[in-house]
Amino acid sequence: MQIHKTISNNLLIKYFFCTFAGNLCPDMKSNTPYMRIFNILLTVAAYGYLVYKLVTFPDYDLLINHFQSVEWSDYLFLIVCVVLMPLNIFFESAKWRELLRNIEPMTLCRAQQQVYFGFVGAFVTPYRAGDYPARATLLSNQSLWPSAIGLGLVGTMAMLIVQLIFGVPSIILFANNQVALPLTRVVVALVVLVLLIVFLPMLVRRLAHRQWKEEKLRQLFTSLADIHTQQFAKVLLWSTARYVVWGLQASAILAFCGVVLSPMEYLIAIPTYYLVLAFFPTLPLADIAIRGSWAMIIFGAFSANDAGIALAVTMVWIINTILPMLIGSIVNKSYRKNK
Repeated sequence: MQIHKTISNNLLIKYFFCTFAGNLCPDMKSNTPYMRIFNILLTVAAYGYLVYKLVTFPDYDLLINHFQSVEWSDYLFLIVCVVLMPLNIFFESAKWRELLRNIEPMTLCRAQQQVYFGFVGAFVTPYRAGDYPARATLLSNQSLWPSAIGLGLVGTMAMLIVQLIFGVPSIILFANNQVALPLTRVVVALVVLVLLIVFLPMLVRRLAHRQWKEEKLRQLFTSLADIHTQQFAKVLLWSTARYVVWGLQASAILAFCGVVLSPMEYLIAIPTYYLVLAFFPTLPLADIAIRGSWAMIIFGAFSANDAGIALAVTMVWIINTILPMLIGSIVNKSYRKNK
């Protein structure tokens, strides 16, 4: 049961939610007015939730005091974190374009438009499950929803592999020297993920050769079966590049917030933090609280600056979630005008 929860939170729940969202309106895939209404409602929901978070944010005093007390030279760390955000999106867009190249080839610019708008859908849905449906609304062929969602989940699995590769050694070092973490759960999840990587392609190929009455299922399994080893290797490469950017952003924002660690402590704490978050996905209402709790446990083992850790989590959330969401809503409006 524990294994099922670990994997399903990241893949199965996302897929079922995405499939439900893709079938909310049967005409949505072929009728542009319905699609525009859906995108407008999604954007309104995202801004409504953002207003709620801003109104209920409890640490404005901490935020203001830190900006008033920090040295001007320390702002370089904040600038680095902000500048790296578009690079973060660039690598995710390159991965998205690689995944969809067999069903809808696109330019990198167009892929970035879709990824940015994905943040609008992810912002207001459990486990960020609205990410891929939101991206799919900007595809030229809306009948490709199921295939795009399935391919997106392949990208999610690739990122999980990268997080495990970097995170397992770090979490072992952390657990041996600091507080207890769910090491058993991570190791079991690693074994399950390896088994999925080995046996899932064979299962997908068998399913692709079945005579499906439902056209969506046929398209889905065919598109998944068309992913070859070289293509998946590129997806892993783009995932690794994005993961490195995450690490650089985390290091920079921690330094800006006065949480100073040694290079080895950074190499242990940051991969451990991202690995724990990968297997403990959060709901929108509790996102910051849960991320902050884990950050206190992990980074707090190396630093007593609890206020700085809490502030760093909030600022990374603003830079890597709020800013792309705002850009995504603008990008969608521009995209619709030019279409």
